[in-house]
Amino acid sequence: MVVSEGVNPADARTAREYVALLRELKERSGLTYRQLEQRAAERHEVLARSTLADVLRRDALPRAEVVAALVRACGAERDVPEWLAARERLAAGDVPGAEGTDQEPEPPVRPPEPAGAGRGRTALTVAVASLGTVALLAVGAVLLTQDEGRPTDGAAHGDSATSPSAAPGPAAGFSRVRPARAAELCLTDGDVRADGSGESKLLAVQRPCTEAVPPRVSLRRADDGLYQILFDHPVHGPGCLTVLGDGAFRGTLEPWTDCRAGGDSQWFRIERADGTDRWRLRSARDGGLCVGIRGSAKEAGAAAVAERCAERDGDDQVFLIGRE
Repeated sequence: MVVSEGVNPADARTAREYVALLRELKERSGLTYRQLEQRAAERHEVLARSTLADVLRRDALPRAEVVAALVRACGAERDVPEWLAARERLAAGDVPGAEGTDQEPEPPVRPPEPAGAGRGRTALTVAVASLGTVALLAVGAVLLTQDEGRPTDGAAHGDSATSPSAAPGPAAGFSRVRPARAAELCLTDGDVRADGSGESKLLAVQRPCTEAVPPRVSLRRADDGLYQILFDHPVHGPGCLTVLGDGAFRGTLEPWTDCRAGGDSQWFRIERADGTDRWRLRSARDGGLCVGIRGSAKEAGAAAVAERCAERDGDDQVFLIGRE
């Protein structure tokens, strides 16, 4: 039982209720977002006020490290284990007496009609967070087949100039996504810090394939040929890569827990490049944007980014996709 602040995370039966309790904890602390950021910094932790405000507005489970930093900054350090235990329980879907709650199976996903997307480029300094040793949870509910999460019809996205060829795309399900110009690296997650600020986000980055799991990466294919790229992590939970449209992280790809909230920014056309298992990932929201890697070709921790599609041939925006 959490007694120091009068808020018990064990009472949470859904992610929404869990975040509501975090908001209550923050209010009971009497501290502003700026003060919480400063108190976290005194512990050499990053708790950017803009990130925290966004976390407390949403109904998705925050990352474990954000929860721990917030609870400590609120002055409830001894209660961190209870908050993390409650978060792990919800992430694993273990909700005792969940009948009648607002947590229900996710319906089939249908991307909305396309809309214009921002195209800014912001220089980022990348720092890969140490994942440490984690106890892997069962991933039973995550093996995605080609039939899961499909739109209900084959609605078109984008114009014919950016449509993929009739050739089938890569197989749905668990896969490895590797930059063609550095095939020993794999797409995975890592903390990325914006230049000139303490703000950081857990985003898609490249790292040596031997260090890239968790999360496990998989592809979900819709019946109109679009794909979602999913990261499943034993601590952070499952998330769909989403192209961010504004702010210091504009153009980068963040795994969102809600695979419907981002619309077309969470869907990609995967088009064959110039060889077997060589593919380009084109944004369904803006067909002029393709996924590439920002920075040096072999830089571990370099962030994936949606940028203007290259007009010349080359490996800069080409990925190798396969189960091995």
